[in-house]
Amino acid sequence: MSSIIAEALNGYATTQNKVWASDRTQTVGASDVGQCARKTYWLKNEGDPKHGAARDPDYTDSWGARMRGTVFEDQFWVPAMRARYGSRLLYAGKEQQTFISGFLSATPDGLLTDCIPNTIAPGSGYSVTVECKTADPRTNLSEAKAENVYQTHVQMGLIRELTAHQPTHSILSYTDASFWSEVKEFIIPFDPSVYEAAKARATVIMTATDAGDLKPEGWIAGGRECDYCPFTKACGIERRRVPEGDAVADPQFVAEIADLARQLKFAEASGELADKQAREVQLEIKERMRAKGLRRLVGDGVSVSWSSVKGRQSYDNKAIKEAAIAAGVDIEQFSTVGEATDRLVVNLKPADTIQTATAA
Repeated sequence: MSSIIAEALNGYATTQNKVWASDRTQTVGASDVGQCARKTYWLKNEGDPKHGAARDPDYTDSWGARMRGTVFEDQFWVPAMRARYGSRLLYAGKEQQTFISGFLSATPDGLLTDCIPNTIAPGSGYSVTVECKTADPRTNLSEAKAENVYQTHVQMGLIRELTAHQPTHSILSYTDASFWSEVKEFIIPFDPSVYEAAKARATVIMTATDAGDLKPEGWIAGGRECDYCPFTKACGIERRRVPEGDAVADPQFVAEIADLARQLKFAEASGELADKQAREVQLEIKERMRAKGLRRLVGDGVSVSWSSVKGRQSYDNKAIKEAAIAAGVDIEQFSTVGEATDRLVVNLKPADTIQTATAA
């Protein structure tokens, strides 16, 4: 099948990456700070022989949504805002600036000044930040995306800290990617506590010396963010690192793991709402046992067994299809073995099982 146009678009897209005045590997940006901490750590350390990680060999960095947003902002949103608000619009378009404080940075889409207090929202002041987003029309936008809300707090906080402007709110806009006339706006009041938390989070990520020091938050949250992460294989290897041999646990450690095991079984019994909690406790059990060099633990009414699980054999269907089109080729040559996994088995004594079921 011809790919003449697709190849032209792909080739051109690679020449249109935005050039930033600051080194974005030295700070955590407002759009990054709310993402999985481990993923962000690897992105900031990409290429570092000690702290970096290889990208998944099958990962593709899709430029479509990113280019869509850039073109819309530069060619329509900024000119429209400038035509309407003139010199009241600061830090937009060619005047866009990156604000940096410590390990945290942000490049707002704009700041609207000389506003009449209390007109944009109760308590609004003389300036508000304005943020441009494009949205897939299939996206449910009954409320603003949490990561974008977090981003706006960082933007407002940095502007308040580093300039004379004191934005009180952010106008977060989503324009339908198919019908530009359809725009949803969300008014976000500034919360200084969120900003301070973002600064602390950025510091933790940028000063970490090992990815294992940071939680795989995308995986804990259910894996949705993992679908777009280039480091899922490296993260999986880190999570599955079962210790060698069998060390001996002291009674205090046995009691601590037993308590975590009960929390895990309770979270699992509580249904989908507790899935995140279950993953967090499961991760803590593995990290604690890895640190002690333990694969098995029995005591205090609990048994815990952690082992590696060989990846199952599967087939690269795309390769099989291509080979079948060309000629009858033995499909076994396309056989692949999936990534190895691990298994954590937690058992409670009958009394604990009854108590857990009752609590659930």
